[in-house]
Amino acid sequence: LRKALLAALAPYACPNQTAQWADECLADARRTVLLIYALAWLPEAGANSVVPAWVRHRWSELDDALYRLRSRPCGDPGCRYCRINHDARHQLKRFFGFDDFRPLPDSRPLQRDITEAAMRDEPLLAILPTGGGKSLCYQLPALVRNARDASLTVIISPLQALMKDQVENLEKKGISEAVYINGLLSPIERRNALERVESGEASLLYIAPEQLRSKTIEKVLMSRTLVRIVIDEAHCFSAWGQDFRIEYMFIGEFIKHLQESKGLDTPIPVSCFTATAKPKVISDICDYFRDRLGITLKRFTTDVARTNLRYTVLFRASDEDKYKTLRNLLDGTKCPAIVYVTRTKAAEKIAERLGKDGFDAEAFHGQMEVNTKVKAQDDFMSGKVRIIVATSAFGMGVDKSDVGLVVHYEISDSLENYIQEAGRAGRDVNSQAECYVLYNDDDLNKHFILLNQTKLTLSEINQVWSAVKKLTAKHDCIHISALEIARKAGWEEIRDVETKVKSAIAALETAGYLRRGMNSPRIFATSIVPRNMDEASERIERCPDFTEDDKLDARRIIKSLISERSRSRAGTAEAESRVDYLSDMLGIETRKVISIVERMRVAGILAKDDDMTAYLRLGQLRKFKYYIQLEKFLVETVIGECTKFSLKEINEKAIASGIARSSVKDIRTILFFWTIRHYIEKRPVTDDYIQIAAKVSASDLEKQIAVRNSIASFIVYRFKDNDKEEDGEVKVGFSLAGLVGDYNDSALFPEKVDVGMAEEALLFLAKTGILNLE
Repeated sequence: LRKALLAALAPYACPNQTAQWADECLADARRTVLLIYALAWLPEAGANSVVPAWVRHRWSELDDALYRLRSRPCGDPGCRYCRINHDARHQLKRFFGFDDFRPLPDSRPLQRDITEAAMRDEPLLAILPTGGGKSLCYQLPALVRNARDASLTVIISPLQALMKDQVENLEKKGISEAVYINGLLSPIERRNALERVESGEASLLYIAPEQLRSKTIEKVLMSRTLVRIVIDEAHCFSAWGQDFRIEYMFIGEFIKHLQESKGLDTPIPVSCFTATAKPKVISDICDYFRDRLGITLKRFTTDVARTNLRYTVLFRASDEDKYKTLRNLLDGTKCPAIVYVTRTKAAEKIAERLGKDGFDAEAFHGQMEVNTKVKAQDDFMSGKVRIIVATSAFGMGVDKSDVGLVVHYEISDSLENYIQEAGRAGRDVNSQAECYVLYNDDDLNKHFILLNQTKLTLSEINQVWSAVKKLTAKHDCIHISALEIARKAGWEEIRDVETKVKSAIAALETAGYLRRGMNSPRIFATSIVPRNMDEASERIERCPDFTEDDKLDARRIIKSLISERSRSRAGTAEAESRVDYLSDMLGIETRKVISIVERMRVAGILAKDDDMTAYLRLGQLRKFKYYIQLEKFLVETVIGECTKFSLKEINEKAIASGIARSSVKDIRTILFFWTIRHYIEKRPVTDDYIQIAAKVSASDLEKQIAVRNSIASFIVYRFKDNDKEEDGEVKVGFSLAGLVGDYNDSALFPEKVDVGMAEEALLFLAKTGILNLE
């Protein structure tokens, strides 16, 4: 039996570790079931194959056993499994196609050393210069571990641009195991990302530190094996750093809570990354993790000097002199350029002036609408726009290798920020780039003004504490927003008011006066369509989706909402329509309240309020028809038996068949969408070759695509304003319930659809760039 077991497990685990573990299990009848489970699971182990939660709960030692078999090197030089699977260079070639790691200017292999430390599950702090390749140091170990045991790596970053950029760069390499969750995502895209994490499809999850207080995120992370938590821009931990972030101080508590909830005996490994940090900042980061989690970070440091950048400082007495110098610098080069300013108005003003002077320039700053901001970044990254005029909100984590000029039109607020921002140039270490600072005597005055506007005083902390005491006079625990606390504190027009409130709350929490818990999001049920309870009851009775119990609960919900509306009209109280309130008052589970509310919207009992926004790109409408044609070709070409394909050859066949616009990039986009919708399983073989295994038949896929394209066509032409020219964008407000209702009411479409089908159509349009969702 022992010999048969070892032979069966040999291709999937270290033979030396397997032999020792098998002997231990065979000697203990209770543990034999673990051996049987391992025999069944290991051949299927890896991406998309998550050990069920009930199995983990019943056999808590299973995770340790699987880790021992596949992820702990045995130390035997003759062990082929360990020699291949634990070799960083071999895995680098496998996932990214690179022969070796990127050396630093001083020839030290720091990138390889950091990656190997992560593959050994060591906690670490790495200080790598901008362009040093830090993302690979956590992406590669994450992909390696996911391929072995479907584990998850979480990357905490304050930079929304970095998340989007890195996920898209991985997609271009054929790696679809990364997702991000931040404020740029629509509810549909967020739900899709969460589902991919929960199902095991994702091995890298990028989130903002603010998301750690989300109960949904906590629930999803509890369902997966966490192999590592990566903290990017780790200098945000330190009050001595240039970008101190209050939300970073919650990371340690969150990790500790996860470890306790999962019953882990060993800490979850942590990696901290930053491009530059003073000694005091480094000390603060290391002290934080030692004091909060009892772990010692192994340090990897290097000089931040960039030998391929040339720095020049130019004094210019007036703003007009500055602008003339900027124009001359931009005239003297044809490469992509970044111009940094400190204020949003300056970014818009200079970009507009450059445009009038014949330069291809766009503005970028944190106060722009999300859609405009994303478009500006995409235009610059794709080369459509050569010059971006931006505040410090732009550039962090954005990897554009051909930036040859960075001009600071106004000086940075710290040396660390300047090094980071200037480092956006010359990401290709084999190229030379120019960095200029233009300054005059007024620049420092501007920084002092900004500093005073964002400074938190003891008086303001006391005002917040007084507000909290008033709010908690009758309740020990309250759920309230930062803005509501600000109003209670008597604050009206204060710059960065939400940040100030959170900073004050954090200071009070550190001093032991209060404790901030997880966020409690609120969902509202509003806009009752029926005029009275009798009319509402009649509509509920006719609703085919409701069971008798649902109808009873729906009547109770509507009765409560009508009562609250009457009180509001009488001026005796504000109408209360929060779902959590309805759940508490009526004794109905929150999930059921949400489900009934959504179905009442579809049935027209509650108004289908426009709770989503889409920006339809009119110039892309022809592209929609092209994607339909290309997707049809791909169904006929690649769906069938599991086989290996050359993307270049598929593209050439598509062009030969009459799809002249076909490109490898667009083929990757469609295959990626099929992957996240579970139509296929895709694996990169080399840079050009991929292996595709169909999960549905060609005929079933054709039917699914036909329905989705029918809905997508309906959406596109419903959103399109015929009076608009075929250029620019159209902004449209809508609700999913309203969209589904309008489609099903149309005589043009005999087949009825549900919300899930509409969501897939919207996702397809978003992924192909036809529209943007908010």
